[in-house]
Amino acid sequence: MKKRLMAMTMAVAMMAALVVGCGSGGGEDAAGNPPAQTTDNQTEKADVSQTESEEAKPAEGTGEKVKIAAIYRDMTQSWFIQEAAAAEKQAAALGMEPLIVGDSKEDPSVYVDVLDNLLSQDIQGLIVNICDQQLSQMTVTKCKEAGIPVVAVDVPLIDENGNYLAPAIELDSYLSGRTMGEWAVNYINENDMLTDPEKTGIMILAMEKVTSCVPRSDGQMDVFKESFTDFPEGNIIRIDYGGGSSDEGYNAAAATITAHPEITSWIVTAANDEGAQGATRALEQAGLDKDSVTVGLGGYHAKDEFRKEYSCFKAAAYIKASTVGEESVKALYENIVNETPIFEEYKTDKAYGVYPFGAVMVTAENFEEVMGEDAK
Repeated sequence: MKKRLMAMTMAVAMMAALVVGCGSGGGEDAAGNPPAQTTDNQTEKADVSQTESEEAKPAEGTGEKVKIAAIYRDMTQSWFIQEAAAAEKQAAALGMEPLIVGDSKEDPSVYVDVLDNLLSQDIQGLIVNICDQQLSQMTVTKCKEAGIPVVAVDVPLIDENGNYLAPAIELDSYLSGRTMGEWAVNYINENDMLTDPEKTGIMILAMEKVTSCVPRSDGQMDVFKESFTDFPEGNIIRIDYGGGSSDEGYNAAAATITAHPEITSWIVTAANDEGAQGATRALEQAGLDKDSVTVGLGGYHAKDEFRKEYSCFKAAAYIKASTVGEESVKALYENIVNETPIFEEYKTDKAYGVYPFGAVMVTAENFEEVMGEDAK
């Protein structure tokens, strides 16, 4: 009986020692070896894992579980193709899951379907280039219900009063429009294009339904009116070309040219490169390109025109689509992982401001140097 009691006592003691050893990190293992020392880094990792389990947050700095998506308005346009590619590359560089890219095809109903589909995939953040700003509030509401942050790119998400509903990264449109107008004015003066004002027209191709693009045309218009105070008012024509495709630019320009047969020399500025490219084709079709000039914004189509033996597409306000793609992904990542406020430093009285990047004019003479890799 004494032997059985002694054996039970020893077993209990050994069990207690093992429990104390696991809890405190002291003592020896079964082989008599001292335990491995737990480092501060290991302890930190353990804490992070526990936080992940409890709060479903990604591990700090790893990006393992960061899964975001982006919706672009038209993935046939070069700007959005480049922007999406840069965003995908940035996501990969941060160790995130592959960026999920949706295309709304310039169609509000398609946009809603794409949005709902992406939100059903347990994404942790969303980048949006909205094709219809009337869907802004709906977008923000759906993202809020899903518990995820949303960042607008190129076109802000706004309410009926124009106030920003979410962080946005966009071009300083008015300044870029003025930059384009100033280049055009210098070109006109240097090439004596106003010797016969009655036969000269200034065509401003505008995207009137895209609030972020309207200031581009406003800037161009202001420069022309300030520079040519005696120019026939009826010969400055501002016309809408819808969503900004090359076909829409062509149709708008061709209709304007046909409606004004008295004008034989045109100065055309557009809200993007597609508009300028479309206008260039319309001028060629009308046989007026040799006495005309077109100016775009972006540089991604202009570079092809610059390589031609001749094109009246003479210049573009170059902006890097990759900047928008990269910065939007980084901003979402930092917000999801580290809870860093998105574009906090760019806030204005409307809640969020314009991301501070503008445009640089490029021509056939300098585009390769200025655009670098983008010129290829």
